Amino acid sequence: MATSKVLSRITVIGVFCVSLVCGCAQQAKKSVQPQKPVVEAVKPAPAAPAVTGVQIALKPKSGEQSKYKISTGTRRSIKWQGPVPQKGAFEESFNDEQSDMAISQQIQGADANGSTIAQVKIDSLKYLSVVKNVTAIDFDSSRQSDATTALSKLIGQGYTIAFEPNNYVATVLSPGYVTTPATVQGLSTTERAGQNILSPEAIRERHSVLVLPPKGHDQLKPGDKWSRIKTFPFGLMGLKSYEKIFTLKEIRNQGGHQIAVITMNAIPSSEVEGKFRDQQAGANFPKMFDTNDVYTGIGEVDLTAGSVENYNENLNASWIAALPPNPGQQMDANEPVVLKMTATRNYKIEKIK
Repeated sequence: MATSKVLSRITVIGVFCVSLVCGCAQQAKKSVQPQKPVVEAVKPAPAAPAVTGVQIALKPKSGEQSKYKISTGTRRSIKWQGPVPQKGAFEESFNDEQSDMAISQQIQGADANGSTIAQVKIDSLKYLSVVKNVTAIDFDSSRQSDATTALSKLIGQGYTIAFEPNNYVATVLSPGYVTTPATVQGLSTTERAGQNILSPEAIRERHSVLVLPPKGHDQLKPGDKWSRIKTFPFGLMGLKSYEKIFTLKEIRNQGGHQIAVITMNAIPSSEVEGKFRDQQAGANFPKMFDTNDVYTGIGEVDLTAGSVENYNENLNASWIAALPPNPGQQMDANEPVVLKMTATRNYKIEKIK
């Protein structure tokens, strides 16, 4: 009877989780007695040059053209350890989504609000989607065999964005966007993936991951910080929210350009982004889990050209729960069942020309 209850509890959790698949040493001083006393006027040390701050902002020039490679990835996995039944609900499984996109960007100028207008064109695309261990989409625009698929229609297409000096995409403008979804209309898995790639939310996320200081923070020195709240939804596991703390690590000169090196270290936060506030009182199920999160990033901004050079960001989150054996049973004979779920998110942007 006791064993039946444990198996029942395990089965409930298993079915629930499958649905997610988703010295400082002192120096001795020697006193040296001079042969003849000498008296000298002590000259004051020259004053250190004043450290002036810099403005960390995007200020690209009208007509400027550049190329970027943007890579994104998300993965969720479930793994059971210990004496679990050999049933489908307890098999290790994962969902995976990876994208590598090369784009061309041309600066059109500035709008009335001071935001920069840029036209973006998709030059190439690789896209992989795995659902419950099974590959759903494997697309590569460089493969001739993929030339007739729905995602191939995105190549050469584009959109127009307006981004602020702090790198936030304020608007996805309609002139470059409204005609594009027609190229991937439909309900197939591949067509829906194409629609998602061109959605305003996906476009903002693609271009706005690196957050620069807000207005009013114009003179920054190495060591200065700024932050923003970032929230991720993880299905029935609820929301995870973080305060992303950016630090100006250093300013260096490189080939006549002033380069700002920026690092990011995030900490868990009880605050959520505004668009997720109605979901904040989510499921209580995650409370039975121990969690661990590592969320970091590093990148460079060319202050002379006023553009992002590169940025790399990685989030690794995990949930772990242990179900102990029945009371009175020996631990060495009945190890607990352990459920571990992980979620990773990776982002990388690199200027290639």
